[in-house]
Amino acid sequence: MAEQEKDNTMTVVIAVTLIAIIGVFLLKKDETKHLQMSGETTAAAEAQVLAKHKDFNNDVLSQAK
Repeated sequence: MAEQEKDNTMTVVIAVTLIAIIGVFLLKKDETKHLQMSGETTAAAEAQVLAKHKDFNNDVLSQAK
């Protein structure tokens, strides 16, 4: 009898699923790394940043008054 070729479909599906799950866990671990490096935020520091903020509101009618 001729040997049947082994179907690797299930192996490929499992491998791709595992790679996707590992990738998600690596991205979730790296997601908030930039927040830990920035340090503590105080109300005074936030007020200083907001004071320098330029308003890009395109409402020219309210500015015409």
